[in-house]
Amino acid sequence: MKIRHIYWFAYYNTSEPSIRYRAKYPLDELRQTEGIGYTLVTTGYDLKSILNFTVAYFGLLFFRKENSIIVFQKIRSRRIYGNALKLLLFFRNKKTLYDIDDPDYLSFSGATVQYFIRNCEVCFAGSVALMEYAQKLNGNVVLQTSPVVSHGVNKTDTNKVFTIGWIGYYSAHKSSLGALFFPALSDLDIPVKLVLLGVVKQEDRDNINRMFMSVGNVAVEMPDKVDWMDEHSVYQIIRTFDIGVSPLIDNVVNRSKSAFKLKQYLSCGVPVLASPVGENCHFLKEGVNGFFCKSPEEYRTKIKEVFGLSPEAYSRLSYNASASTGSFSMERYCKKLTGYYDNSVSRYE
Repeated sequence: MKIRHIYWFAYYNTSEPSIRYRAKYPLDELRQTEGIGYTLVTTGYDLKSILNFTVAYFGLLFFRKENSIIVFQKIRSRRIYGNALKLLLFFRNKKTLYDIDDPDYLSFSGATVQYFIRNCEVCFAGSVALMEYAQKLNGNVVLQTSPVVSHGVNKTDTNKVFTIGWIGYYSAHKSSLGALFFPALSDLDIPVKLVLLGVVKQEDRDNINRMFMSVGNVAVEMPDKVDWMDEHSVYQIIRTFDIGVSPLIDNVVNRSKSAFKLKQYLSCGVPVLASPVGENCHFLKEGVNGFFCKSPEEYRTKIKEVFGLSPEAYSRLSYNASASTGSFSMERYCKKLTGYYDNSVSRYE
């Protein structure tokens, strides 16, 4: 079947990275390159959101477009929106797909998540851990890693002051950073700048500043006016990192993540230091585009090792980081999304 239209029902609005990277950007790409139309429905209680949902819902229920697929992204609540989409799935269960890139069944309605996985024709999972979970409920599960947009931003040289960067929602990663990475900087005997992109709460900013107040070799920057919807400007900041870090405590939630921050670093040519947890293991190649670190001591050792590299050796790491992008490109993501329905891709590719 050649797809002509995609109905996509998201779990929130485009302020969520998952909706931008797994829905909005791919749908725009497919419309521009393949001429595939789309209807993207996001949640909201304003009149416009309610009207868009109503038009899309009943239009699909009674006048579904020919050669179309229906995607339910991370629907997980038992409220009106989730229940209405359950009913829609009951009546329109052909060419349906459930998309999941977080273990929502742990913190939301597991029954709702399981209902969609079980009753959609296929499930697209953002990590191996999620794929293994979904396979218990559905015989058609595809590993579909989250893509990075084609931003054209690449690292060109290193900084005078060696710069270590981290990006993400700090509140969700506070424990991993505190246990595995921050202690590595306490006894560091080289001058570094630490850039933390995503520390939102003033309380967290104050705590971090107090933590490093007595650490003379570490200067901390926490940009507070980041336009997350302006992807190009975000990648312009990432390109200033000499190393990107992705510390993760080994637990179910972190094993299920799609290693997105690691992909963002690599796409800019920034080598990565990361914990060998979950999807990090699939995209970081030891000694090629970065290094694995299991403890604060290993993070400290690898920071000093990369700091001491010759310009030629660092350039090789940076080049290899950029070259990694093909395995999580937007083109690959779109090809897999449409390719499943014309039988041109392997479900376990």
